[in-house]
Amino acid sequence: MTCPHCGHFGRYEVFVVGTRFRLFFIPLFTFGKKYLVHTTCCNSWYELDKQTGKTIQKNQSVHIEESDLTQMLSQGAYTSKCPNCGHPNPQQSNFCPNCGQPLS
Repeated sequence: MTCPHCGHFGRYEVFVVGTRFRLFFIPLFTFGKKYLVHTTCCNSWYELDKQTGKTIQKNQSVHIEESDLTQMLSQGAYTSKCPNCGHPNPQQSNFCPNCGQPLS
């Protein structure tokens, strides 16, 4: 896929997270389930549409569209591109790690 955030080629990694109610270490049920997507190119995190997540969990083939994703703020997320070379930059960078130009 081409990342909607940084524009580089990468892949999506889908994770299921939720809270489990346990009784003496025996999981009884899960609630608050969310489907999260991690991009390998710029370490961005997205929340995936619930229906698409359920389809993936059933081992059915799915093409994830940009409209299925809601960007989440996370540590290490890339927020801007370098005006000189277009490289994605971490949130608190003063200089581009790729070309060394100062970021405004």
